[in-house]
Amino acid sequence: MIRLETKNGRFKVMQFADIQEITDFSPDTENLMRAALQQENPDLAVLTGDQIKGYGLSMLGGNSREKAEKIIRKISSVFESCGTPFAVVFGNHDAFGDADREFQYGVYARSPMFVTGGEYLGGVGTFSIPVCSPDGAQAFNLYGFESCEWVEELKRFVNVPERQLELYRKERDAIRAREGRYVPSLAFQHVPVHEIHEILKRVPEGTPGAVRGRKPFDGRYFVLGDTVRPGAFLGENAGVMDVNTGEFQALREKRDVLGLFFGHDHNNSFVGSYQGMDLGYCQGCGFNCYGPGDNRGVRVFVLDEAAPEAYETYTVTYGSLFGSHYERPLVKAVYDRSASSVEDAVDMGKRAMKKAAVAAVVAFAAKGMIDTIKNRRFF
Repeated sequence: MIRLETKNGRFKVMQFADIQEITDFSPDTENLMRAALQQENPDLAVLTGDQIKGYGLSMLGGNSREKAEKIIRKISSVFESCGTPFAVVFGNHDAFGDADREFQYGVYARSPMFVTGGEYLGGVGTFSIPVCSPDGAQAFNLYGFESCEWVEELKRFVNVPERQLELYRKERDAIRAREGRYVPSLAFQHVPVHEIHEILKRVPEGTPGAVRGRKPFDGRYFVLGDTVRPGAFLGENAGVMDVNTGEFQALREKRDVLGLFFGHDHNNSFVGSYQGMDLGYCQGCGFNCYGPGDNRGVRVFVLDEAAPEAYETYTVTYGSLFGSHYERPLVKAVYDRSASSVEDAVDMGKRAMKKAAVAAVVAFAAKGMIDTIKNRRFF
C-alpha cells in the first residue's frame, strides 16, 4: 500500500465526481482531469463514484467487462502519468452487465498508483486511508463509503447501511486507541445524506434560482442556505436515497469527521455546515453526461496539521483552465441542456409548455392586431 504523508504539515486531496465516461472517452474530460492534476499537484485523488456511464447506449451489448476495463485503464493512466495516488468509491451507474463492482475494483487495483485503503468498510470500494506525519504519527484519516446499496428486506435503496457504520466506529475507535486521540478526518461517498437539505433554505415555489426537491422531499423548493461558503452553485435537487440510516449522526458522534462530501448531482457545488460538521458537493467533471457547462470541475481540500478544522476547500473548473475552448463543443452543448432527473425533466416540460402558451397568446394577439389593421377597424 502506498504510504501517504503530510508535507510541511499539509496534505492536499482532490475530489473527482461523476466522470461518467464511455469507451469513446471524451478528450475534454481527460484534458480537465490532467490539467487540474498538473496545476494543483494533489497528494491524493479520490474518485467519488460514477466513473463509468453504465447506462449509456454505447455500453449496451458486447463484452461489458472489456468495455469497463478500457474505461478504467484510461482513467488510471491519467493518474499514473501525473504521478498521483488515487482511491475510489462507486456510484449507482458504475456497474453494468457483467462488469460488477468487484470486477471493476480488481482492474483499478492493478494500477501502481491505486490506494486500496486496507480492508473494506463493509462494501466494495469503501476505504479507510491513514495520512501520517513524517515522524510516523497519524495526522489525518480519509474514509470512503458505499452509499447506494439495495437492501432486499426493505426493497429499497439506502444510504450507508448500519453494517458500514459499525465498521466505521470500530475503525475510528481503533485509531484513537493507537494514537491517543480521535484523528481529524474527511469522508467521501457518491450519494448525499438527507441532512444536505439542512444547509439549504426552503422557499416558496417560483423563487428565482430555487430547485424542487426529489422524494422524499418532493414538493418542497430550496435555495442555498446562509452557512454555504462563497463560490457555490445549486443547479439541481439533491438525489438522496429513500431511507435515512443515521449516517450523519454516526459520523458526528466523536467530532472526528470534519466534513462529508458527495458527487451524484452534477450541477451542484457547495459546502455548508450543519451541527458542527461540513456537508458538501463536488460538481461533475465528465463531458459525456449532463453537467454545469464551463463549471465542470474538481474540488480541492488542503488539510493543515496546525489547524485541521480550518481546512481549505475550493474548486478548479474547466473554464478557469481552458476558457470556452472545447475539443467537442457540440457534444458539450447538447449535454448542457439535458435534464438532470425525472423531476427536472417534468419541470423543463412545464416551462416549455408555459412558454408555448405565452407564445400562442402573443401570436393570437399579434394576428388580431394585424387583422384590425387590415380591416382598418380603429375605434
